[in-house]
Amino acid sequence: MRRGCWKVDDNDEAIYIDLEEEDQREENRQYSQWSNLPDLLLEEIFSYLSIREKYYASLVCKSWYRAFYLPYVWSRFVLEDNTLTRGRFNYYSGWQYVLDHLRTQTCLSQVGKNFRMLTFEPMLNFYNLYEFMNMISWCSEQSQNNDNPEFAAGRNIHTLKFTFPCNMTNRDDIERIRLFGTGGKLLAALKRLMSNLKKLKRLELIDLMLDPKEAQFLLDEVCEGCCLTLQTLSVINTTRVQYELFHVGVFLNLKVLYISPQNLGDDVIELLSHTNIEHIHILQNRYTPNDINIKPVSYKTWKTARKNNPNLKVHLQLESVKEKAIIWQQGAPVSTVLYDSPHIKLRTDHLMTVIEFYKSTLRIFGHKNIPRFYRSKSFHERVDGSLMLLTRQCFYLTTLIVTERISTATALLLAYTGRNIKYLFIRGNAVILRCDWPQSPEWSDEFYAWLKVSSRSYELVEKEISQIMGHKWQFLTDKQFKFLQCNLHEF
Repeated sequence: MRRGCWKVDDNDEAIYIDLEEEDQREENRQYSQWSNLPDLLLEEIFSYLSIREKYYASLVCKSWYRAFYLPYVWSRFVLEDNTLTRGRFNYYSGWQYVLDHLRTQTCLSQVGKNFRMLTFEPMLNFYNLYEFMNMISWCSEQSQNNDNPEFAAGRNIHTLKFTFPCNMTNRDDIERIRLFGTGGKLLAALKRLMSNLKKLKRLELIDLMLDPKEAQFLLDEVCEGCCLTLQTLSVINTTRVQYELFHVGVFLNLKVLYISPQNLGDDVIELLSHTNIEHIHILQNRYTPNDINIKPVSYKTWKTARKNNPNLKVHLQLESVKEKAIIWQQGAPVSTVLYDSPHIKLRTDHLMTVIEFYKSTLRIFGHKNIPRFYRSKSFHERVDGSLMLLTRQCFYLTTLIVTERISTATALLLAYTGRNIKYLFIRGNAVILRCDWPQSPEWSDEFYAWLKVSSRSYELVEKEISQIMGHKWQFLTDKQFKFLQCNLHEF
């Protein structure tokens, strides 16, 4: 007797299936070899998944279940509002996601020893954040006191990133900003966690917005345990008011520092000049106070710092959704001036300041992001002439990023004039087909004729710039420009 069964199809009609024929089809079916991938590839794939996705992937086959526990899979752990939580009903607030302590303890005991990078995303559930930091701190303390491998979570962490959601306004209201800083029990839990991480090489504390009295003791434990190991430190908006953060000058092997201008001062720069630090990123974001209330470091102090540390490079960066001005550091060895905002225009007075202060040190200049403001097509209202002046005066400029409207003739002149420019990034949608430059007395008739002919099409411009720069060059699309990355430490 032939084996068979009935089932209902998509049209709710019963159909008969011959199971013997199905078995024969199964024997002839060719399956993929995803289960036989080497561990190296499985680790790389699993590392991009969230905890929930890793769990679901581990249910596919034995090979993927084994990959679930590989070390590199858990090298980076990201804590968010719903990570390792369970639903609990509250009579006042309804259903809430609270940290599941049993699940968290199991996670830390099983894979906590594999954590290398620990990231705390901006969380609105402070209870979950507080409890998780205390649990991982407790595991680290037990491991140090009893040398128990079961509680090895945190022992191998070398990168810690903590971002506080200081803006408590409605997420839909992007115009208003209501800033609140961390502190109290939450700050105490963070300091306890940092004191137990003895192998930190990179520490990022972003938007804490502390009072000066709290900021005074913020990094005491880190200085005690990681004085010789810390290499990269990021302290963005540690305070809302002007306050010098002296801790940054204590780390002897610090190479890269990201800091807000309100936490800098003459004494801090004096301390850093006697270390081997190579890069200081002075970063302003949307929560950084207005430049009227912040005093830049004096010219005399920067001059002394350049003498004590000739390899020091300063990078001025502005990231904001509103129009702001960079706090200029006169006398600093500035190699980068970089704007990342859709609402900040390239102003002539700002360019004149850059040329006056940093023409002998500037390596990178540009505006990232897609502009959201009016841009004129008139030559006299555009920034073509200012960009040309920048490339003429700043002899060591190697990277130029242009997002505003320019003409094809200007693109050719920028590549021709900037002899040391290795990376020229121009947003193609902002370039207009036009040669509206009057002939300069320095230009020969042959050169001006070449300029007018070559600027008639985008293909000719790309071809000529490729010949000038010695490699294939093209205008960037908006998608390419939006995800443009620039290595500020390359030069």
